[in-house]
Amino acid sequence: MKIRLPINSFLILLVGVFTVLGILSHLELVRSASRAQEERLAYEESLRKFQREDIFFLPEEVVPWWRKRLHPAGYFVPNPDTLFEPSERNSSSLRSTRYAILTLGELGALNQINRQAVVEFVMGHMDPDVAGASADPRYGDAIYSGFRVDGESVPAVRPTMDAIIVLDALGALDDPGLDLQALRRFILAHQNPDGGFWDEYYPDPDRTSCMKCTSFALRALGRIHRHLDEPFPEPFKAEVSRFVSSCRDPGGHGYGARRGGAATDTYNDFRAFVSLWWLGAGNPEAGRISVDASMDVDQFAKHVLAQHYLPDAGAFTRYPLPGDGSPSLKATHLMVWLFTLADRRDLLDREAIVRYAFSQTGGPNGFSGDIYSNYSVVGILTKFDVPTERKQAPAGPMAWSPPFPEYTPTVFFALALVTFSLSYYSKKHELENMNRLLSRQARVDVLTGVGNRLKFEELLDHETQRAKRYGLLLSLIIFDADYFKSVNDTHGHLVGDSVLKWLVGIIAAEIRDPDIFTRWGGEEFAILAPGTAAGGAADMAEKLRVIVENAETDDAVKLTCSFGVSELRLEDTPKTLVERADKALYQAKREGRNRVCVM
Repeated sequence: MKIRLPINSFLILLVGVFTVLGILSHLELVRSASRAQEERLAYEESLRKFQREDIFFLPEEVVPWWRKRLHPAGYFVPNPDTLFEPSERNSSSLRSTRYAILTLGELGALNQINRQAVVEFVMGHMDPDVAGASADPRYGDAIYSGFRVDGESVPAVRPTMDAIIVLDALGALDDPGLDLQALRRFILAHQNPDGGFWDEYYPDPDRTSCMKCTSFALRALGRIHRHLDEPFPEPFKAEVSRFVSSCRDPGGHGYGARRGGAATDTYNDFRAFVSLWWLGAGNPEAGRISVDASMDVDQFAKHVLAQHYLPDAGAFTRYPLPGDGSPSLKATHLMVWLFTLADRRDLLDREAIVRYAFSQTGGPNGFSGDIYSNYSVVGILTKFDVPTERKQAPAGPMAWSPPFPEYTPTVFFALALVTFSLSYYSKKHELENMNRLLSRQARVDVLTGVGNRLKFEELLDHETQRAKRYGLLLSLIIFDADYFKSVNDTHGHLVGDSVLKWLVGIIAAEIRDPDIFTRWGGEEFAILAPGTAAGGAADMAEKLRVIVENAETDDAVKLTCSFGVSELRLEDTPKTLVERADKALYQAKREGRNRVCVM
């Protein structure tokens, strides 16, 4: 069974299809553009993160900066342009060499220098028998060995620490010329009964213990004990811990330079921590245990951050805030070092501090300035595990390409609009035809097919006005079937209906084309005869009367009709014209029916 849709229903269906396609294609374009926008925003965020985190330094470009400062004799100088000037070898050369060797060690570049020359330079500063050259009562019959900063100075803890650190970094503590026990005895000879140390390098009349000298001694002794794989005696550890604790600021968690002193310098905070840490003989776990036994590390870290850290600069100050609040590269390096050893590095703003470190040397790989600054910067970078190669920049998003032409939704919506317009005009035409049909049906008698009473009244009014306007003749004939009720009663209404249709048929066949034939109601009918006088209308009525009288219906029913005729007068209205014709009809009935009367 085939289903046929009316043309308008089909058009409406097409409107729906085109509209849905337009909406779906538009939504797909929006989703596609949204995905592209999300990808672009994600890329921009990745790019910002990359630019923010693209912090790196290249050891292969940093190492040459240090190598250019290495004298063939094994020491490092601040200025490579004056490398061979005799004045460049002075009391600071041993310390500069320590900074250089530690830095190159962190960069994994000690194999790129003449290590033997450095060892020989350091060993040249050693006094193998300090007691033999001094009448100091501290020294007994045993051998004491120490290092001096140059040929004119006396051996001291500070240069001894510098030398031991360099030799340890170069793996030269087993050098045949070294007597580690003699070096240990020399350093321990500088310990006071309070557990702290003093040093000839920082002369004090009464040889008072200080945090600085204590940290030098422990950093040297710690390496010796680590190399010998010997832990510190517990009494010694207790003595040093007691001294460090005695230097804690009574009003806070920082440390002063001496016993009972105020905490006014981050250097002393670092020295206190590192002294305790090296009591672990270089073992990180033992070092943390030693620190935890003598200080509250968390409170200490809060104190340092609150008193010395500048968040905007990403740097630490040497002196407490809000005093001299200027950033200090050395203080920043020491605090990063301290927080790293304390396993508290996550408390620091890595990005800000690394950015500050780079700003002190000209940025990534743009190293410049003095030896200590570069030692501090490299120390910060390596302790923060700053990458030694550049990251891959994020790939940019692909240019957005729509899945189909961007005008596709517009095309579908335009098609929907055009189709809707066609549907509208199609429906309008359909309704107009229907209205015409309904209007016609409303004015046509259903049984006989001629105009009904409504149609008659419309045409009567129209023809009356036209006749008066143009001075034309107009006559009206009203007739009905005589004794029609008896036909219904005798033969039934179906036969009656058939007789009426027969009557209309023979009348319609005889009237003129201009004449207007309508059913007045029931068995009554009316004929408007334009351009016809009363006499002519009467003749027409008589002719029709005779035809009906002599004819016989299909049902063998004999029928006659009575006719009333009136002519339009000047004073007439449609109503008065009808009234006279109706009176004439009733006169014909009173006179015996089957006749024509005129009024």
